[in-house]
Amino acid sequence: MTEIFKAGFGNLIRTTAVANPRRSGVPEAIAARLPDLSRDGVAITDLRERGMALVYVNSAFQDITGYSSDELIGRNCRFLQGSDRLQPEIQSIRDAIARRADIAVTLKNYRKDGSWFWNELRLAAMSIAGGEPTHYIGLIRDVTASRAAAAQIAQSTRADMLTGVLNRYAFVEDVDVLLSKGERPILIAKIDMARFHDINEGYGYDVGDQVLMQIARRLTNTGAALVCRTGSNEFALAQPLSHADEARATIEMIRQSLAPRYLVAGATIRIRFAMGYVVGNQTTDAMTLVRRAGAALHRSKSSAFLDVCAFSSEDDRRARNRLRMTSEMQQALEHDEFDFHYQPQVDLSTGTIVGAEALLRWHHGLFGIQSPDKFVGHAEDTGLILDIGARGLRTVADFAARVNRNRPVPIVFSFNVSPIEFKLRDMPKFVSDVLTASGADAAWIKLELTESLMVESSAEMLSIMRHLRELGVGLSIDDFGTGYANLRYLEDFPLTEIKIDRGFVKGLAQSRSKRVIIESIIRISSELGFHVVAEGIETEVERTLLRDMDCDFGQGFLFGRPVNAAGFESLV
Repeated sequence: MTEIFKAGFGNLIRTTAVANPRRSGVPEAIAARLPDLSRDGVAITDLRERGMALVYVNSAFQDITGYSSDELIGRNCRFLQGSDRLQPEIQSIRDAIARRADIAVTLKNYRKDGSWFWNELRLAAMSIAGGEPTHYIGLIRDVTASRAAAAQIAQSTRADMLTGVLNRYAFVEDVDVLLSKGERPILIAKIDMARFHDINEGYGYDVGDQVLMQIARRLTNTGAALVCRTGSNEFALAQPLSHADEARATIEMIRQSLAPRYLVAGATIRIRFAMGYVVGNQTTDAMTLVRRAGAALHRSKSSAFLDVCAFSSEDDRRARNRLRMTSEMQQALEHDEFDFHYQPQVDLSTGTIVGAEALLRWHHGLFGIQSPDKFVGHAEDTGLILDIGARGLRTVADFAARVNRNRPVPIVFSFNVSPIEFKLRDMPKFVSDVLTASGADAAWIKLELTESLMVESSAEMLSIMRHLRELGVGLSIDDFGTGYANLRYLEDFPLTEIKIDRGFVKGLAQSRSKRVIIESIIRISSELGFHVVAEGIETEVERTLLRDMDCDFGQGFLFGRPVNAAGFESLV
């Protein structure tokens, strides 16, 4: 230990002891060892020395900076700042020293080998003999690692974990920053990958993740100022424009960047995208612009060819309507405004009512009774169909149990199931629980499925259907022939019934081709053991023709319109 230090730090310790009698009696040998026990670097500068030269550094200070004591003593420690003298913290240090005040800052310093580190520096002015400060004690700590960890944590709260681009919260914040500059109009685009579920189901979720990362990389390579993943298969980007009329060209450039095929699992696939966009400026906040781009995207997704859509005021109106409908449907669930009307199904050979299709209705407080085509699509988009469907099947099962009590020949009730319910609900367990709670026999319930479920043809979907058949419930394809009809489905899936769409029934007497198609469906179904129900029968001619073709059952206005529960009970 140098003599200068003994006159410096040692005297400081002794002076402190005099000022604090209860702490007196600290031996100089102990006081001399204290600095080297610290993990922080300790340095003392003498204000009386020219240039505030260092008079002492401990071993930790030497370890942190890479300089030896001989290389440090007698020098002003500002040389550790290297050429990085424009840091605002340096001026703060100068101002504090001029006032002989204490200060704590974090700034960038440089080691002997030229590498830099973040230095958490604390300076305290001290006096050896009382009066004006004569020395500064400095404590330094290398906080590079902790700052890097903090930055990583901060970044993780802003970034999408899979793709590394911004998450939606950080995106809105950064768009607001762009808008605050107020220099140029800003394009906000939202992009949705069509049929992403098919990739996950067909190739696996790990491949789906790879596709999402490729999309994020392509969008980043467009040079957009901000790129974000806003949802499962939805992205957004922001790009300042020189002029608003550049928007369409920019969107086309983005579209072209996404167009090339994607390499997945040794195969290349083409992906289609829906896209909506809006151009805004500092007069509109980021959240509003992102919402408007989302409204334009919704219109793009609804178009047959996924047209690129620019935001219009009509999109805003539709978005508000969707929000209002969501709220009204939630209230309708709370107030039990959904119920069923039942349309009879008859045996065409006898005219006897053998079943009924349960048709969902919404008793809207303002607009009256609403049919499913007015609200089911929105219920599926929002997920409310899960609650509506769950309550609906319980209602139908309870009704079936009541109607069939003491009946020698039971009525079979058909219930339409949304594809979303098959994907998001354990259908076999749910149906089993409903049957147990209601006391209804499984044979009294028939689930009507859309052909879109058949298209997936996944092992999981086949397993679900087989478990449902093991319960004893029937499975019917609704509106057969209007969507993705494929005769292979009749072989692969454990179906019990096919419903011929009303479009084939209407004008049956005048169309030979319709008669040939229906006769073929009936013959194949008979061979495979399926029942056939013809929908939309309105005339005696149609009934006679279908009966003569050996069609099992019929449904339509000829036999009765849909009626409420009480009305149907009076029929049977």
